[in-house]
Amino acid sequence: MLNGRYELLAPVGAGGMGEVWRARDTRLGREVAVKLLLPGPTTSEDERRELLARFRQEARAAASLDSPYIVAVHDHGEDDGTPYLVMALVQGRSLDQILRERVRVPVADALRWAADICRALDVAHAAGIVHRDIKPGNVMVTPDGTAKVVDFGIATFMERAAGDARLTRSGQLPFGSVPYLAPERFRQEPGDGRTDLYALGCVLYELCTGRPPFVGSAAGVMHHHINDEPLRPSAARPEVPRPVERLILDLLAKDPADRPADAATTLARLLSATGPLPAPLVIQKDDTPPNIQDEVTRPPSTTKTTTVPVGPDPARPARRLLLPAALILALGIPTGLGIRALAAPDTSPEETVFKIGVAHSYRHVGGSADGGNALGTYATSEYKQFTTQQLRTVESAFAETLGDKHGEKGRFRVVPVTADPDVSSRELLAEHPDMLAVIGDTVDFSWVHDTDEAFLPEISTCHEYAHAGGAFAIPADDARQGEAIAHYLRSETDARRVLVAEDRLWVDREDGIGTALRRNGVTTEALDVTPDKVKTSQIRSLVAEARADAVVVPTGTPVDVWAEKLRAGGFEGPVISQGDQEGTCADSKERSAEEKRDGALPDGVIRVRNYAAEPDDNLPARGNEELYDGALALAKALTALPEDDTSPTSLRHTLDRELEHVSVNGVQAEVTFEKRRSARARPVWFDRRDENRWEEIGKVAKTYTTTRHWPT
Repeated sequence: MLNGRYELLAPVGAGGMGEVWRARDTRLGREVAVKLLLPGPTTSEDERRELLARFRQEARAAASLDSPYIVAVHDHGEDDGTPYLVMALVQGRSLDQILRERVRVPVADALRWAADICRALDVAHAAGIVHRDIKPGNVMVTPDGTAKVVDFGIATFMERAAGDARLTRSGQLPFGSVPYLAPERFRQEPGDGRTDLYALGCVLYELCTGRPPFVGSAAGVMHHHINDEPLRPSAARPEVPRPVERLILDLLAKDPADRPADAATTLARLLSATGPLPAPLVIQKDDTPPNIQDEVTRPPSTTKTTTVPVGPDPARPARRLLLPAALILALGIPTGLGIRALAAPDTSPEETVFKIGVAHSYRHVGGSADGGNALGTYATSEYKQFTTQQLRTVESAFAETLGDKHGEKGRFRVVPVTADPDVSSRELLAEHPDMLAVIGDTVDFSWVHDTDEAFLPEISTCHEYAHAGGAFAIPADDARQGEAIAHYLRSETDARRVLVAEDRLWVDREDGIGTALRRNGVTTEALDVTPDKVKTSQIRSLVAEARADAVVVPTGTPVDVWAEKLRAGGFEGPVISQGDQEGTCADSKERSAEEKRDGALPDGVIRVRNYAAEPDDNLPARGNEELYDGALALAKALTALPEDDTSPTSLRHTLDRELEHVSVNGVQAEVTFEKRRSARARPVWFDRRDENRWEEIGKVAKTYTTTRHWPT
């Protein structure tokens, strides 16, 4: 209870500015949102008094703002030295949540929300208030589709709370969210309303394309903001109108004088560039994220269920044994997960609606850590995040590509399914004869497409391996990673001779990493035995015998052991790990085990990453861009299916052939598939282990590009 009036009910979120709680105003009998602002622990008593005085000033100014596009501030105060703001409790989701689930949104919705942000900024700037932290997390979208800006005045207070000296210390980033900060903020200039307009340009860019203008490490993004021009939005999203693209690029001008003069001018340009916008996206109550305190039961199964311990399976076969991969268990949609609005309602008998399965691993369905029947933490929280996020992401990509062929009366609808090695594709299709394909975490599929009735195309967005039996893969495979490693070695090091710590049969196959390294100018050696036959005492001598000046440690081989022995033996060349091949869709238990292994790595080890999310991103965001790009490819292939063919068996084979030739402009890169059915030319990222954490140092698209660091 704050000051005997505001009863804190449940946490809503936390960040650099403090904590947000759902609360009850006991005096007025209404629910509100309360933000607790937490000055640093080293703040002196005099500094605290000054900060509280500034807080009261900022809070009064924010409370004076009157606009339907600004979240209203009802009250402010302090309790035991902790300042707090009382705001209207907005039903809906933040743009950050929407982007995490949908990756990018219809251009019309992006423009409408940008217009609402302009209206909010116009009111605030007229009152002399600059937000200074416009970002997706500070914009709420209400159920009727209106965007409302939150936290006016708070960024200014918190920056002061962090200490003015913060901006003058060498190598220290300014307060705020780096992907949305204007160049003048990094130059330690105060900025004005045009600083908010730059951030608006970043937000609009991300809404349209699925990514902020610049990505990478914080220091690298800072460098890009100051020095580099972003990729044109239409290059990533051709349907972005040219006048809108011109406006976005003007908002992102390095010099504030080159940006639109104010928010009103920006709004006028938005409206003139687009004309009347269609009806807004309506966020239904059932489409809001589940309350964090909701109880979750295991999803009802239409076939058999499998209960397994949560987390890594020590008995899980090695990668080469996973090649035949998988099978899935169809699940009913849990009514409490906010998913009901995603599935099209039942159609009349004469209409044919085909299903697309969105897969997640049977290991992620739930269960307790000890293998008992009690629901564990994963089952009560992360399962909801996985299923809600995955379905919404695929729905978003389908809506972008299929239009009227999807939706309430469309030809296709998505349903959640579970990859389970105890269910064959024939059993799945017997249960769902109208299913045309599956997409997502398909690594645990173990079926064999031995007949037409058992054939089901799949797109793996979590695993790098694809095969000719019906599977396609989005993440960069061994061949693509080998090509990327060669680019890295040739551009950043003197190493030209590599030992790959895997047996030759695996390394030297046609699509193997060794073959790719050699084709790109790097000499390779491999082991004569499988890695599990190598004693730790042999590691240094094997590298010496190979005359290697770099070592690549593939997935499944203990990179911590190899790195420790090599460094202890005086080896100074690059040690490169392929990382976790399933890291794209790992749950928190698996990631925790991965982080524990990583903790034993010495500084300087390089990791190859074939998925886009930053190493420390939270679970709901990881793997979403891969899923979105895969869903775009699948949706494009679905548009080519003949309208007059109603045979699911025939359509599955047609779809498989169409996927072999599909080409779409994805969030990360163009999606096309090679003969091996792996996505061609996917980006590959490189991280370096530094002070017990991973830091992105560069990536390979066509060539290796360095992520620039904060100058020393």
